[in-house]
Amino acid sequence: MTDSPASTAALIVSCLENEGVTHVFGIPGEENIRLVDAISRSSIRYVLARHEQGASFMAEVYGRLTGRAGVCSATLGPGAINLLLGTADATTNSTPLIALSAQVGMDRSFKESHQGVDLVSMFAPVTKWSALAATPGAVPEIFRKAFKLAQTERPGAVYLAIPEDVEEAPAQGEPLPVNVPRPDEPSRGQVERAAALLRAAASPIVLAGHGAARTGAGPALRRFAETLGIPVATTFHGKGVFPDDHPLALGAVGFMRHDYVNFGFDRADLIIAVGYELQEFDPARINPAGDTSIIHLHRFPAEVDAHYDVAVGLHSDIGRSLDALAAASGPRTQADPRAPANPGGADSGRNRIRALLAAELARGQRDDRFPLAPARIVADTRAALRREDIVLVDTGALKMWMARLYPTYEPNTCLFSNGLSPWPGRCPAPSVRRSPGGLPGARRHRRRRVLDEFPGDRDRAAARGAVRHPDLGR
Repeated sequence: MTDSPASTAALIVSCLENEGVTHVFGIPGEENIRLVDAISRSSIRYVLARHEQGASFMAEVYGRLTGRAGVCSATLGPGAINLLLGTADATTNSTPLIALSAQVGMDRSFKESHQGVDLVSMFAPVTKWSALAATPGAVPEIFRKAFKLAQTERPGAVYLAIPEDVEEAPAQGEPLPVNVPRPDEPSRGQVERAAALLRAAASPIVLAGHGAARTGAGPALRRFAETLGIPVATTFHGKGVFPDDHPLALGAVGFMRHDYVNFGFDRADLIIAVGYELQEFDPARINPAGDTSIIHLHRFPAEVDAHYDVAVGLHSDIGRSLDALAAASGPRTQADPRAPANPGGADSGRNRIRALLAAELARGQRDDRFPLAPARIVADTRAALRREDIVLVDTGALKMWMARLYPTYEPNTCLFSNGLSPWPGRCPAPSVRRSPGGLPGARRHRRRRVLDEFPGDRDRAAARGAVRHPDLGR
């Protein structure tokens, strides 16, 4: 390449390095070849995908596992449009992601032109921010803003379009310093209001969601539950933030109204929602009448829903809010989870739910039917993997079985897409894993194994259709 090191493409790469980017997932094209070439001469590894959609999912998994924005790259037009699904999935799963694509040059952006479509408008509804780098001088600010928005609560995707003439133009400026927003301490008045509700509750229950997992609130959640003796259920995305083998663990709430774990909410007179987001799980499943009091702990206010009427909200660092609330409430009666159960009380119901789940998983271990029963698949998977190993689960009925029965002990070790739930979400992981160095999202977990062979309903239906296809035989 004859591209100068002082080109805007080189500046973009410097901005990516400044943000701590180590991998870019994508497919090169004529209009973004200068950027790809600049990456090849940097500390960043360009991971070649088989399809741009796969690249977007790779970036999403990277963001999910690391908490840092995963970056995917494509050329203009159809290449950029192929990034759309994984980008939308990242936003609905509250995962930081930066989608970069080429765009027609500014010298022809105002008129009908080959492969010219309004990509910024196309990505706007499924991102936190969608923008065009219209001049070389805008690059340092636009990239700093993109990463700040993508990684700040509530995290999500950002799309940036880079016109081809801007990419090859001389660079202007340099990367800006990275400033990380810090959360505030919880409001003392709100903590006292929440503590009063908690002291008055006879049967409180915790619902821990994705926000608790991605902000590292697991240790604080455990302290809170043990201090107050309150059982903890999780959403699909929250699995592992509270270990399933803890005596106070109830498991993951199910999509069915009367799944085992949901019974724990039938007796509850107070729900402490910790990092819960409505896209994860319909609150009507656990609060059908909308009359159970709710304490909402998160970095941002709750979405409006008739079945999620917040009595008190604590909008600050989740771990600090939990510690402050536990201190203000004081220990509850029989806070020790190992204390004898009170027949007919909340602890009896908790033990009953745990026993039902354990019995179903044990039956699955002994189930020798063929085709394999879902519970057997779950049981064998759990037996094969260590506590810290990672499993990726596709969308479909098996997702429900994994969420319900798969014991999980650490955050982000049982991964679902439970926002948009696109069925090909598992496909990129094998491609990345087979590349040298392993799954980039798990590089900091070098001793962890990754299992991603859980096909969803559409995969199985497609396989059955292929077998019956007249051109392929039976």
